[in-house]
Order: sequence, then structure tokens, then C-alpha cells
Amino acid sequence: MPRKPAPLELAGGKGLRQRVWDRIRSLHAVGREFTLSMLVIGDECSATVRDYVIGLERAVYLATEPPLARGVAKHWRLARDAGAEAPRVRRDGTAVTMGLAQEQMWRTLRLLKGDTNARELAAHASTPAVPVRETAAADYLRNLLCASYLRETRRGHGTGRGGVQARFQLIANTGPRPPMVCRADAIYDPNLGKTVWVRPVTEEDAIYGQ
Repeated sequence: MPRKPAPLELAGGKGLRQRVWDRIRSLHAVGREFTLSMLVIGDECSATVRDYVIGLERAVYLATEPPLARGVAKHWRLARDAGAEAPRVRRDGTAVTMGLAQEQMWRTLRLLKGDTNARELAAHASTPAVPVRETAAADYLRNLLCASYLRETRRGHGTGRGGVQARFQLIANTGPRPPMVCRADAIYDPNLGKTVWVRPVTEEDAIYGQ
């Protein structure tokens, strides 16, 4: 299935892991430890919350407190505050890197004063930890253009050594969080010539693929 830009009308929001991280930091701010049950609200998936807390513990963002007594629920406390953004960790504590390349490219586009092409964007956005491939930069630029975040300042032509890459400039700087290119379930009606339904997604959907 080809990658599509998430339509601008999608109702985004905080994912479950971000909400859990916000609660952990709020409890830490008032000096409170917490149990798993304190982090689950309403019909939220307790299994996802548990896996995320375990991942945070294994990545040393959380520390466990000595049990108060046998049979008492396990308590944690925040040991390393990474800031407002929820750490992206799997259950085993390893980092999730999905979406980081897009974050770096979006940050670069916001800092640039002029236009850029895929080759330049990949070079400027790459870091030792998360290199950005030129093909990934070209894909991100095309999707942002389709979603009207960019304007094309020069058309490209040809491929290979003799080709000239298209150049783009950011015209819709909506903020520091990157527009995420994701696989969105959608229904296109050829009778109407438009998309009539798109599954709502959040930033977490794009990062964790849920």
C-alpha cells in the first residue's frame, strides 16, 4: 500500500503513551509515587499502559520503590525526566526511532531561510544517530507539497548525474511538531471524485503503527 499524507482534516490528539507520560510527570511534580492503576483512566488499554511503564523502567526513566507490604501493588517514581515529550520506548526499553527522520526534516525545513531539494534536506537533517536517506527526503517533500505545506520553487527534470532535482520552500509553518506521513485507512468514492472517509489517527499511530 503506498504511503499517503495524513489529510489535514484528521482529528489528531495525544496518544495513550503521551497521556501516561503527562500523568507520570504531574504526579512527580507533587512528589507522588504511582501504581499502574493510577495511570489508567476510563476505557484506556491497561495492557498498553503496563507495557509502556515496563519499557520506561527498563530504559531507566522510572525506578521502582521497595514494596510496602506483601500483596501491595508495585510503586514507581520518575527517575529521569526527559521533558514534555513522551520517551519513545518499546517494552524491552529500546528506543523507537520511527518518525525521528521526519522530525529532523521538519525541523530543518523550519530553520531554512530559502528553498531546498531532497539531497540538501537529507544532508542537513541527518545526524549520526538517525541518518536521513535522500529517497526518504524526496518522499517527505512530495507529501508535504501535496498537503500544501510547501511550494515548488523550481521544477526538476531528468534523473541520475545529469538530472536536476526539484526545489521546495516551506509556506505553512504550523509549529514545531512535524506533519507525519502515515498509512491511513481511507475510502475513495470514484463517483464523487473525493475521499469520503478517513480513519482518525494520532501522532502515536504514526510512530508506533497502532
